This record gives sequence, C-alpha cells and structure tokens, in this order.
Amino acid sequence: MFGNKILGMKKALEEKVEIEWIDAYEMESGWHDLEDAEKITPPTVFSLGYVVKDTKEFIILSADKGRKGDSDCGRVQVIPKPWIKKIDLL
Repeated sequence: MFGNKILGMKKALEEKVEIEWIDAYEMESGWHDLEDAEKITPPTVFSLGYVVKDTKEFIILSADKGRKGDSDCGRVQVIPKPWIKKIDLL
C-alpha cells in the first residue's frame, strides 16, 4: 500500500507529514456484555511529524526536533504500514 518512498533524497527529520491511521483499542479491564464488545471499532488517529525512518513494514515519526543541525528528536512513535490509511506530505 505505502512503500518506502516518502523520504526520497531527503534526510531524516526533513520531511513533514500527516498520517491518518487506525490504532488498536482495548476495552477497560473487567467483564463486559457481549453486545458492547461487538460494537467497538479501532479508532482513527491523525499524527503530524517529521519522518525519521520509512520502511516497507513501518514508519517512524518524531513530533519534535532540535534546532537546525541537531539530531535530537522527541515524542517518537512507530506506526505499522498496514494500519496506515493515508499519508499527506506537508
């Protein structure tokens, strides 16, 4: 679905994207009515960030980055490619 073409010739932390993806969801601990359990769906999430790494299996985003020339990054997350619905370059 999404290859590893986002970075192209750019380096890590240079490409800014918005990713729409579905996340796993778990009901709170305890007993639940079967009807309630059958109604849950995975939530849609929108993540903004700088591409750290893009592979065939996953993409790593950093929501924050250090000053120009720094290699520091913060609030890093990895999103499995099968969970991604859409990627927009910003």
